[in-house]
Amino acid sequence: MSNSPPSSNAMRHKLVLNFGLFLLFFVFYLGAAVIQTPTFKHVAELPVLGMPLGMLLSLLVFPVSWLIMIVWFWRSK
Repeated sequence: MSNSPPSSNAMRHKLVLNFGLFLLFFVFYLGAAVIQTPTFKHVAELPVLGMPLGMLLSLLVFPVSWLIMIVWFWRSK
């Protein structure tokens, strides 16, 4: 049994998936960081679920990354 190389369409799909997931995390992480700058202090202080938005976004960085990793492992089969 020979292992044939994956088709270019399958490689393209994996490439789009990988960069898309990375871009999703990068945008979320960068947005969370920007909101916590002094310029956006008033936005970061908005109450959401009983805590400031900036704190909530900071706390969500790791769960969001874990969800993205789960999607990546699930789709990379």
